[in-house]
Amino acid sequence: MRWTFVTGSPATAKTEGLAVGVFDDLDFARLPGAKALKAEAERLRFKGGAGESFFAFNLAGKPAKHLLVVGLGGRKAFSPGSLRAAAALAARRFRERFLQNAALAFPLGEDTAPARWAAAQAVVEGAMLGNARCTRFKTEESAKFEGLALLQVFVPAKDGALEEGGKLGQIMAEATLFARALVTEPANALTPERMAEEAKKVAKEGGLSIEVLGPKECARLGMGAYLAVAKGSKNEPRFIHLSYRPRGAKFHLGLVGKGLTFDSGGISIKSSDGMGAMKSDMSGSAAVLGAMKAIGVLKPKVAVDAVMAMAENMPGGGAYRPGDILTSMNGKTVEVLNTDAEGRLTLADALTYIQRQKVDAVIDLATLTGACVVALGPDFSGAMGNDQPLMDEILAAARESGDELWQLPLPPAYKKYIKSDVADVANISRIRWGGALTAGLFLQNFIAEGMPWVHLDIAGPALRDDDGSDAHKGEGSGVGVRTLVRFVLGKG
Repeated sequence: MRWTFVTGSPATAKTEGLAVGVFDDLDFARLPGAKALKAEAERLRFKGGAGESFFAFNLAGKPAKHLLVVGLGGRKAFSPGSLRAAAALAARRFRERFLQNAALAFPLGEDTAPARWAAAQAVVEGAMLGNARCTRFKTEESAKFEGLALLQVFVPAKDGALEEGGKLGQIMAEATLFARALVTEPANALTPERMAEEAKKVAKEGGLSIEVLGPKECARLGMGAYLAVAKGSKNEPRFIHLSYRPRGAKFHLGLVGKGLTFDSGGISIKSSDGMGAMKSDMSGSAAVLGAMKAIGVLKPKVAVDAVMAMAENMPGGGAYRPGDILTSMNGKTVEVLNTDAEGRLTLADALTYIQRQKVDAVIDLATLTGACVVALGPDFSGAMGNDQPLMDEILAAARESGDELWQLPLPPAYKKYIKSDVADVANISRIRWGGALTAGLFLQNFIAEGMPWVHLDIAGPALRDDDGSDAHKGEGSGVGVRTLVRFVLGKG
């Protein structure tokens, strides 16, 4: 989708569709066809709340166009996030009508350069996210429709802040859509080897360094936990390491993404209900790779190393078993009580590896526990860690990005629940409750003393069960990409 900022009267725009925004005070005065629109809003019980919208054809504008009224919520709460959601909704509604070009006439907030920059980024980002759908495996002609080809955004006056903000919004959206497409791919298409090929493309496009390790190389490094998980699948694991090392960088970040391209549960096999969604168990790695794609374009003055331990957890003849004791890369032993608690095993070795790159802080992202979804629902990710200043920066980046994060504790008293009688630690808690927290405590065993670290459990929003504000039912959401990129930009 191409986008452009334009001035003039939205009512006379030569476009198929026009979206206008209305706050919950229902002040239509500045809109074309105000009287008719207000009457239509009353008839439809439209309240102007965020997420509300209605079409009104032939009520305003020459030439006539599909006029979409979008609720913006309260004026006092209006923010770039409100704009992002409204733009995403408008693009989605235009797509439903198979429109190829449309215009947005939304208020942009304060008339300052930073505010215009943030508004422009939000509008472009939201519209691109709402407009795109994953249709690669669709064959019907209507399903192959690519959405809007051109979006005009009406502004009072054009300036450099708008253009720069729009460009960043496009980069953020493209990186998020890239991650979203990876998560949506089925496991028979996206194998560990295919993910390595995607990473090589990202590295080439962004001028990043890349190293891909196979089973033999990982064995030499002592990655006993990671390799055990992969043993039951005919698809070999691939350990991916991307590096971005700009001159003059004063901060070095380590990123880790969980990379299970499919998780059957292994010998502790899952029930068939919902198992197909386990193609999304690599959403953490998709977010990390998407973030690296954006970083390769933006070239911030921050060094970033990113690793993804890609594997399949299958119940083949070579699969690891409950009762096995594994030796991890940092030397700690792990008793396997349940082979479906596999992601934390792959992350254990990946966390050890990334810290050996002499990073200043580590962030990992993983669809780690159903317990986090039970606690926070399908829209929120859980955040745990050992360093509150780092946590605060990530929470702030999430608020700006639109990702919903909620900090959870890592109570030391709960470590007793993952104690093992025969090894250093067990891979699952001996009680049912607090599973997201005990999983975080398990990972903490592989974080060196003094290393700032935050763990993001993205199990809830990774794959949409219904439409989100800027993601679609049945598709990956790309959660985490924009948070990571905003965090990195804030450190540059």
